[in-house]
Amino acid sequence: MNLIKGIRALVIDVKEFRHNFETKGPTVAGLEPREALNRLRMFSDEYSVRKRKFDSYYAGETLFGLPHTPYPLLVKTASEIELLDKLYGLYSKVKDTIGKWREIPWTDIVAEIDKMVDTTETFGRDCSRLPGVLKSWEAYKELK
Repeated sequence: MNLIKGIRALVIDVKEFRHNFETKGPTVAGLEPREALNRLRMFSDEYSVRKRKFDSYYAGETLFGLPHTPYPLLVKTASEIELLDKLYGLYSKVKDTIGKWREIPWTDIVAEIDKMVDTTETFGRDCSRLPGVLKSWEAYKELK
């Protein structure tokens, strides 16, 4: 009985979580990248809690021979969090690297220039390896 109550509660919770993700999450229009990254981290943590509950309830449904409850909004949110994590992970690396480069004294730039060029080329390759949906805003909006 607790399993069924928990599943019903999770279904409602996932709907609320998805609504909050869409209205207060990292994809809200007009956010600065740092704020979007902070929101992504917060929602990623919140997703993890729901995923653990899902895994537990899924195992309970299997154990008792119950049909598995679908959570399409949880799956969709997980997919978007994964994509955004790739994008903002790269963003963070670039910002951190630029910050380190600003600390290099001008007298040392010549010695560092080859490494800087290699790093820039690596970032370019990393950008080209991002999933196609992240390269096109129109394609990303279709996910929603």
